[in-house]
Amino acid sequence: MPTVKKRNYEKIDEAEINLVLQCGDSHEFYERYREEFPTKTKGIDSISKIWKRRSEFLKKQQPDHEPVEPVIEPVIEPVIKHFDGLELLIAGQNKILAELSDVMKEHLMLNREIMARLPKQIQTDVEHIPKQVETKTPGQREPGKKTAMEKPSEIMIGS
Repeated sequence: MPTVKKRNYEKIDEAEINLVLQCGDSHEFYERYREEFPTKTKGIDSISKIWKRRSEFLKKQQPDHEPVEPVIEPVIEPVIKHFDGLELLIAGQNKILAELSDVMKEHLMLNREIMARLPKQIQTDVEHIPKQVETKTPGQREPGKKTAMEKPSEIMIGS
């Protein structure tokens, strides 16, 4: 019978776990790990495996009776710093869209008023304009078109 292979976890110190919980992203964790543990010879794969187990460490650290709060990483703050005028741009866009919405509402109201003032007969005539269709008898054919052969033009060698 084949045996089930179990995961082999490396022994992780309490200091390493605390470092994982303090860091916001994997790059920061890697840099701080190299600074705080210069004597350990773990490679990048081993360090990344420690980072991947972060959620497991968070669950073990928090008591069972307290609800689990999501960890808010400070990733959005640097992005917002690049877009200082983003709020102004969005506010301007919202103002333009509100004006456009008002104009469209006014246009719809005017169209409804115009349609209400028109007599019913004109309204129905406008809706049911008959299309002109050619009537052909079954035996009638279109006259055949003759294609004329065009004379080939002379080839001119330019100067």
